[in-house]
Amino acid sequence: MTVVLYRPSLDARSGAGQLLEMQWRGLHAAGIPALIACERGALKFWLRTGVRARRRSVQEVEQLRARGVRVVDHGLCLPNAELVFVHNLASEAQRHLPHAESASAAQRERAFFRMVSTTATIVANSRLVAEALRSDFGLPPERVSVLYPGYRSQRYSPQRAAELRDGARRALGLDAQVPLVGLVTSGDFVKRGLDLFLETAVQIASARPATRFLVVGSKELPESARAHALVREGVVLHRPKSRYPEPWFAALDVFLYPARFEEYGMVVAEAQAMGVPVVTSRLVGASECLPEAYAPWLLDRPEPTTMAERTLTLLADPALRARLAAAAAASVVAFDDRAYGEGTRTLLGAQNRRLK
Repeated sequence: MTVVLYRPSLDARSGAGQLLEMQWRGLHAAGIPALIACERGALKFWLRTGVRARRRSVQEVEQLRARGVRVVDHGLCLPNAELVFVHNLASEAQRHLPHAESASAAQRERAFFRMVSTTATIVANSRLVAEALRSDFGLPPERVSVLYPGYRSQRYSPQRAAELRDGARRALGLDAQVPLVGLVTSGDFVKRGLDLFLETAVQIASARPATRFLVVGSKELPESARAHALVREGVVLHRPKSRYPEPWFAALDVFLYPARFEEYGMVVAEAQAMGVPVVTSRLVGASECLPEAYAPWLLDRPEPTTMAERTLTLLADPALRARLAAAAAASVVAFDDRAYGEGTRTLLGAQNRRLK
């Protein structure tokens, strides 16, 4: 069995790009020949990861499939692929984030799922997405599988957090005892609820003025956020998006993730792995990977007053924070990069048996 992992535009910094690399390494470790293919981004991907990607068009990949190669689609562009991985779902996102881009992307999704092969396995990155795929596109439950994205276990761990914490705090100009609540994201501050984070921060700071807040993402904050009183006063700090956000996770006491909707949310798993307690909602797919101890802490949807109350409770109780963090760090190892590679091989094996 030879496998082609395909995404039209490949970026090693994106979540999808990192997952393709994990799959490629997992397949090669198992002795399965695999190729990453794309139309754009092959050179930069190689320079950043050391993994060579080949430039191939959709038509060229279809030709490879006709010769018996197994195709894994990561871009909703190969309806005849054996496995179709769904990373983003605009049809569901637009219910929470109505704007023109979501509407046009949802239209493309509808066109794709009308064409998708009846033999393809659709792979959702959370139950949240799986349920939306079934309801939005009428996909039978047996055709939709869930494989949670993996995080890089060599980079994210409580041990790594302990090594980085003091230096990260110094870089932020914060003493060790200053409470720090943070949001780490690659960007898209509307989707990830930056405005909700700032509303929550106002309530936390009112109750506990010594608290500081950290936002990591994008090159700079949007103008509306830069004009916010807490940002102007230096209570909310900002650091640009980074390929290596581990120090910023390590600096935090609580990770607050108020995304309006998130198909998965790798940063939640990374915070777990670094031993940082998480406050988020069930509209974030990665919340499904939090251990049972988190059930009372999960919100149905991001709401500033409730998020502030729960964050303040955690800040006031170091022992509780430690228990939740330890439970999350222990459970998240089931969703690391190795598990993602093994899950991909299992799905491919099941698809091979189905097609014989």
